[in-house]
Amino acid sequence: MKQNTKASRRMLLSVPASILAVSLGLGGCWSQSTEIPSERRHLTGSEDTGKPQAKADSPFEPENEPQQEDLNPLANQEFDQMTDELYASLVSFDYLTQRQFYQDPAAVGSGTVSLTICDPALPDLSETAWEQQLEIIKSLKFQLGTLNQSQLTSQRQKLYHILDFYADNELKKDGLSAFRLLSALSPEQGLMVQIPKKLNSFSLNNRQDVEDYLTLLSDLPRLFKDLLDLCQEGVDQGLHFTEQWLKDAASACAPYCLTPEHNSLVTSFPDRLSQIPDLTEEERAAYISRNQEAVSQYVIPAYQKLNQEIRQLPIQNLEYEGLCGQTGGREYYRYLVSRNSGTSCQDIRQLKNAIEDQLKQNTQALNELLKKTPEDSLGLHAAAAFSEDPDETLSFLQKETAKHFPALPSGETAAAAALSISVVPAESEDLWEIPSAETIPFDAKISGRRLFLNQSTAANQGHLYAALSQAGFPGQAYRQYYAMEQSSTPLLTVLSFPGWEQGWDLYGRIYAISFDNGLTPEARQMARLSLSSSKAIRALIDIQVNYYGWGLEEVQSYLTEQYHTHEEGIAEAIYRKSLYAPADSVIEYAGYLELRQIKVQAQAELGDFFDETAFHRFLLEEGPGPFGLIRKSLKSWILEQNLSKIGN
Repeated sequence: MKQNTKASRRMLLSVPASILAVSLGLGGCWSQSTEIPSERRHLTGSEDTGKPQAKADSPFEPENEPQQEDLNPLANQEFDQMTDELYASLVSFDYLTQRQFYQDPAAVGSGTVSLTICDPALPDLSETAWEQQLEIIKSLKFQLGTLNQSQLTSQRQKLYHILDFYADNELKKDGLSAFRLLSALSPEQGLMVQIPKKLNSFSLNNRQDVEDYLTLLSDLPRLFKDLLDLCQEGVDQGLHFTEQWLKDAASACAPYCLTPEHNSLVTSFPDRLSQIPDLTEEERAAYISRNQEAVSQYVIPAYQKLNQEIRQLPIQNLEYEGLCGQTGGREYYRYLVSRNSGTSCQDIRQLKNAIEDQLKQNTQALNELLKKTPEDSLGLHAAAAFSEDPDETLSFLQKETAKHFPALPSGETAAAAALSISVVPAESEDLWEIPSAETIPFDAKISGRRLFLNQSTAANQGHLYAALSQAGFPGQAYRQYYAMEQSSTPLLTVLSFPGWEQGWDLYGRIYAISFDNGLTPEARQMARLSLSSSKAIRALIDIQVNYYGWGLEEVQSYLTEQYHTHEEGIAEAIYRKSLYAPADSVIEYAGYLELRQIKVQAQAELGDFFDETAFHRFLLEEGPGPFGLIRKSLKSWILEQNLSKIGN
């Protein structure tokens, strides 16, 4: 086929505790490389008043732009063929991946990419599948080495560097295959949690989709047997689990061990059938019956067995519960941070220092603000109580976004993009990433897209504003709308650059606090600074737990001594999140901090010539990608802006 997450006025290097406690508490309720010694810091500057330091070297050195007569048509054709083949390999790697990007892969129109149509099956956890993934990357790296990049067009050179970054970082996981078990068995993001969400997001557009869906349900016992085999392999290779980890992993199975009438895969199914327009009542009833039978026959027994077998795995008391307590764990953590954040920092220590610098500057700005303004007039929530109505709040955010961010490439404004809010029933919240924007395959229309919220978020004004700005406008939904109209989107989306993507979404959430939303300017500044600081604290704890060996005691002491946070459960919640989703907090905040610092640099160098809408357009058109390359492109963009303004 063809195609193509104690109030004090003393001058402390800490966030005021009353603000931090609220921010830390709210922040988690809905959210979501070989080290080279170096002390260089790229990421500096407070949220509101910080000035950039001298810029450190970027890992991407500038390339001389080829003259048009030096371009080699054959080299460019070879590069296009290579990227087409890479795209086809990645999209066709397994069935769920393919269906994530295409509703109907067999009906994809003509083009230069040949997709292998996958049979319906759940992921392959075997060592063979792991090696096949690595072979794709090794082949990519070899092909990149055979190309003369100087003969490529400028856009292809940019993609060349992105692919080189991707290949180099993916190859760092060679020899670390055992660690895929930690992700697969994570109580936070393991297969027992993610597979139901993937099944629920599987669009049912026709009768064949329903048949394929039922086939996937029948494949669940095989997947969980493979997972248990992987557990044994991991233990044999030296991976260890604590009693609490296994207890929490087993508990994550509980929602799907319920009887069919209480199982969310059963209760949510009838509504999903409404996507098929010409389904008769008889067919609908038959499908509902077959789904309930499949859940009873395959899903519930598979989860019950997995729950029992997880509890039987050997328990180990580890000196360090984080990744650094596992053999090779620090190396794996470096891979996670480098590959997924795309940071321009050279190592974990430099990134940690950069986050600490930002936190220190935020704290200084907070203390200065408290000196000038009575604290009781600032408010403690990182969002405005703009409206109790989700649709009104979303409309407000869309209109404000259009004032500060570019129209979509098609010419539509942000406010014109079709988006609706769907509040998920409490009994099926386990099947959704909340809050989030509905994923749209490449071959689907983007009209009628939904934002998913849980009931508690929809009923809380502060949470509502935060959720809709991060998952909606100017965050995730706006970013994805813009990306859908970019020619390079399919390949870059498949490659995935979470640091840029999640960093933008957090940037959007923090930016939206500054909209004319009813808060005073001082309250907005306080909200921005406290939200950024709470995210920085989570990222620092993640690094300390997984790379330097902090335990729960150290986390509690840090929060108590530095931030006077005594609220029960906050320390343990952050600690467990760091264990079960290592590097996730770092990836999000590192991405946000890179974007924020790039903006500070652009503002400083352009001065009165700085145009915020144009800058946001630059970021959207350069991403997603690694930040070293974006920083390199920034030099040319600043020069173009200066020349353009001077010429006018």
